[in-house]
Amino acid sequence: MRGIVNQTTAALMVATVLAFGAKAQVPADLTVIDYTPGLSLKLPTHIAFGPGGQEIISDHTNSRIVYRTSPSGAWQVSPLSVNKPHSVVYSSADELYYANDTDNHRMIAFSDLSSATIDAQTSNIAGVGLSRPHDNVFDPATNWHYAINPNSGHVFRFSGIGENESALNLSSDLGGYARSLTFTDGRLFAIGSAAGRVVEITDWDTQQTEVYQSFGPAANGSSGSWASTGLVINDVDYYDGYWYATSYFPSSDTNKFIRFESFDNFEDGTWEDVSGLVPTGLVPYYLTIEGDSMFVAAFNHNNLGNGDAIFKITSVPEPGSLVLLGLGGLLLARRRRE
Repeated sequence: MRGIVNQTTAALMVATVLAFGAKAQVPADLTVIDYTPGLSLKLPTHIAFGPGGQEIISDHTNSRIVYRTSPSGAWQVSPLSVNKPHSVVYSSADELYYANDTDNHRMIAFSDLSSATIDAQTSNIAGVGLSRPHDNVFDPATNWHYAINPNSGHVFRFSGIGENESALNLSSDLGGYARSLTFTDGRLFAIGSAAGRVVEITDWDTQQTEVYQSFGPAANGSSGSWASTGLVINDVDYYDGYWYATSYFPSSDTNKFIRFESFDNFEDGTWEDVSGLVPTGLVPYYLTIEGDSMFVAAFNHNNLGNGDAIFKITSVPEPGSLVLLGLGGLLLARRRRE
């Protein structure tokens, strides 16, 4: 049960502070670094991770996929022919990479980042034509792939290109333009970007959903600002005890990156503005959780290529945890000496 200060009052308090432009800082429990210094990117949308430490970036406006074979390796450009790709995911089930080749209106599958060979491709899933497909995610527990059509509101499920395909039309739930999907802890979410909504698909076969509507203005656009449109969500993901959400605010930093503990907080506006995690003027886009870190692709909408990068965000252990780690090290050293 919540305290005597109700949800609406708390939300209005937060909104009032934000309206006067309180500057968002990097939270004390997080560190952030530019993960791609020296790499020339132009509207990067996503970083994915493959076998053996591979790192794969969808470099949208440069119409290319950039990769390296390990975190210490040199970045290379894949010879694959793509047109403004948005996302890549690796499938451990068939050992193929799946990419949304967005402006070619297709999905492709391939086995080798260093080759131009495409193993399979499709321009429709379950009889529905792909129209600038954006995001795709993979569930390693069930081997299901999921993808999304941003304008039609279709979410697709399949086990491989042309295999076991089905589609849900979630346009009414999503409320307009929908950029992304999130799969975390066995739960699938579709992101209603324009309406500021997160839609959880609770049962695919019976088409059951739960809709979470964000607090604030709702002007329904593919981009905007907190004051004029409310959240215009790019992506949502869960990391180290918090949900994080990014928004498409080209010229405004307030609430472009937020975190909250539950979807109740998302709906009543009692979230924390963590927009300081990315530089002023950059739009944070897709989120990726890998290992003990969260990665965010970010770009300068008003001057593409100026500061565009992948940022790595990592939790800082609490002081008590550091003390315990230190004691553990001392005990280990003592045992070794003995």
